[in-house]
Amino acid sequence: MLLLILLLLSACQKSEEEQLAELGYLEEDIALIQGLKEENRELFLSEMNETALSYLQVDSFKEENMKEYLFFDGILEKELVVDLINRGILTEQNKDKIVSLYSSPFFIKEKEETYLKYLNTYSDTREMIEIVNTLRYKELFTDIVPTDMSKGDLILVNKYHILSSDYEPEDLVQIEADYGSGRLREKVYEAYKKLCDKAREEGYPLRVVSSYRSYAYQEGLYNKYLGRDSKENVDTYSARPGHSEHQTGMAIDVSLPGVSLDDFGKTEAARWLNENCMEYGFIVRYPKDKIGITGYIEEPWHIRYLGVDIAKDVYAKGITYDEYYACYIE
Repeated sequence: MLLLILLLLSACQKSEEEQLAELGYLEEDIALIQGLKEENRELFLSEMNETALSYLQVDSFKEENMKEYLFFDGILEKELVVDLINRGILTEQNKDKIVSLYSSPFFIKEKEETYLKYLNTYSDTREMIEIVNTLRYKELFTDIVPTDMSKGDLILVNKYHILSSDYEPEDLVQIEADYGSGRLREKVYEAYKKLCDKAREEGYPLRVVSSYRSYAYQEGLYNKYLGRDSKENVDTYSARPGHSEHQTGMAIDVSLPGVSLDDFGKTEAARWLNENCMEYGFIVRYPKDKIGITGYIEEPWHIRYLGVDIAKDVYAKGITYDEYYACYIE
């Protein structure tokens, strides 16, 4: 009995350091734990608390936030949880939005602070990501940058990326009368002929109604529309000069004989085009209900050449080229 009492007394006299060592903590872990206040050391003394220890080992760990780290454990990488809590960003109220943001396949690390800035501006996190990625949080036609011509077939031309007034592709070729009118870049024309031939086999006699447009031509077209409509309205259906994809020689407006562009979207040919054009390297550039991203109304007749692999990927992901460019090309 005396021996048992002595053993118990000996156990009670063990130092905190010895108790931690017996639980399996390494020497460097023990040093970290002993630097904590008593109430936080209790987390480690009853059993091996690997979760708490993992937060303690994060460089930016702050002891006063320990309980919050543990409360939000498992929703994101620990380093990120620590950072967001330390900055007062992650809360119980916005937890779901934060998780949705950082787990999105379209999250771009370089835009992280802008996402966080607008996190509470939009109720839908996906919408916020789309808007930030495509710069639509900025006023239209502000902070315009020159189109990055080094991207080749994948250049982006929109309301924030502009072509120079003297840009004209060097390899423009004339469209044969059987396929429509105008000019296109040679590789684009060859791809379009294959698309068009297949469409005709399916009973849809597509024709090019608009192809390459120079800066000057687009300027005249845009001004003509301004003569009969407000600038606000015109900007939803006509590009300003330098902002038109047609100037690239890789954009085509198509329709059927005797069918106006406005009516083309009502035809089976439009449905077929949307579902098949990627097989030939094209996408329908301005989809339905995407004006908040592209800045343009639905144009089921406007297709843009990207090459087969990229066109298929854009279609499979169900996003606009503006989003795709920001996430995968830029």
